[in-house]
Amino acid sequence: MKAKHWMGVLLFGSFLWASCSQNEICLSNQHALQSGFYSALALEDKDTLLTEARIYGILPERDPLYDNETVGKLFLPLSFQKDTTAFVLYSGEFMKDTLWIRHSSELKYISRDCGFTFNFELDSVWFTRVFIDSVAIENPGVNYGENFENVKIYIY
Repeated sequence: MKAKHWMGVLLFGSFLWASCSQNEICLSNQHALQSGFYSALALEDKDTLLTEARIYGILPERDPLYDNETVGKLFLPLSFQKDTTAFVLYSGEFMKDTLWIRHSSELKYISRDCGFTFNFELDSVWFTRVFIDSVAIENPGVNYGENFENVKIYIY
């Protein structure tokens, strides 16, 4: 009888431990649009780098997301409160472009441990044209846990 009792307690304890352990890792930076830079002068899509890049979010203004870095890929956080997010991109000291992204958002439940996150759907993009030649939305869904390039930025 004692063996069955202890076996039941052990079984119950293992179920309790398994249910309280984190089944998935809560991913950070999963509400960020992913973007890459491409050469506007190449005949085919060719990755390129933006040198001496400083990138700021505006409305509301934020600390720099990138500060005097050479970047080929960007992670740009989208606004939870508004349907448009804007960024100022500097290349070097004097070249500056602004990028606006219009999007919708949907609150999504992930798990008890991770809570909620936002999924976004990109609608349109517009920009100034100092060093940015064009911008293409490749994958409009910005979803939790996915690692897709959403936008291609073609630069001179």
